[in-house]
Amino acid sequence: MKIDSGRVTDPETLSPREVADVCDKDGQLVVQFSKSEAYTPALLETLNEACRLVGERLQVRFYGHYGARFDAAFLRFLPETRNLAVDCLSWIDNEDEIGRLPKLKYLSFGVFELDRPDFLTTIDLGHLERLFLSENRKRNFDLSSLARCKSLDQLFINGHSKGIHAIEGLPRLRWLTLSAFAKKQRLDFIDAILPLKELTLILGGRDDIDDLSSKSVEILKIVRVRGLATMGDLSRFPALSTLHIEDQLRLTELGLNRANLERLWLINCKNLAALPGLDAQNQLREFRASRVALDLDALRDRNWPSTTQSVALYSGSNKWNDEARDILAKRNLAGEIDQWV
Repeated sequence: MKIDSGRVTDPETLSPREVADVCDKDGQLVVQFSKSEAYTPALLETLNEACRLVGERLQVRFYGHYGARFDAAFLRFLPETRNLAVDCLSWIDNEDEIGRLPKLKYLSFGVFELDRPDFLTTIDLGHLERLFLSENRKRNFDLSSLARCKSLDQLFINGHSKGIHAIEGLPRLRWLTLSAFAKKQRLDFIDAILPLKELTLILGGRDDIDDLSSKSVEILKIVRVRGLATMGDLSRFPALSTLHIEDQLRLTELGLNRANLERLWLINCKNLAALPGLDAQNQLREFRASRVALDLDALRDRNWPSTTQSVALYSGSNKWNDEARDILAKRNLAGEIDQWV
């Protein structure tokens, strides 16, 4: 069994015990198939035994099948599967078989040519803990059924927005990513997701996010949202401790006066020139700025609060970067930054 970056691709044979040993050692493993010729009922039955042994630590993935259709009827040989990815596909047949898997907890689904708005009604959503929905050509899934996701902890939605209000009030949803979310859809429903701790908005476009607020979100990531010119008053996020803003080229100023941050990352915001309220961030532990219009010399030399453990600054000059790193290291400010992004 050849493992590459935690994945086994198109294996000819499998040993359930060997798969279990890898999961025990590394915590997880993906066994994936890129074409229908790569799997047989006998091989999938062997993989099913591995699923029984290790549960959701083993993800079974079907992807690619370039120029062909994936027949989900093969999932009948995998009743023990708890973690399934059926994604990066163009076409699928017998997709209702996904909803017949009795132990499914984690699902990643993305079939570009599937035109079936009611697809989610075929899934036993009440037992799902993680759900990742990629876009299809029409971005037309009806999300209303997500109201039944009473066990859902993590949700990723790319492109779909119809019926999104169904996730209001979900009792366990802590992690939410909205990718390419429709500009016409307001974001005020997020405040009704009371357990939510981490929120990411990526891609799509809107001029502002003034309709977005949350009393519970602690980590907020805004990445490549086209046209966004202002973050507005951050007091809309009273629990916010971590802010990551990336690829926001229209953002010229980020007001921090009403925030109380521990981590702040600003990446590729080339016109961001002002951070009013930075001096008030007395709990700041980590700060990173790269490809911004801020005064990096001033940031390098400023008196950071005693809580600050790591400052990373990057200009367009490798010489300046090296010198800044040395200066910050002498001040014990060049430590490793936590991998929270």
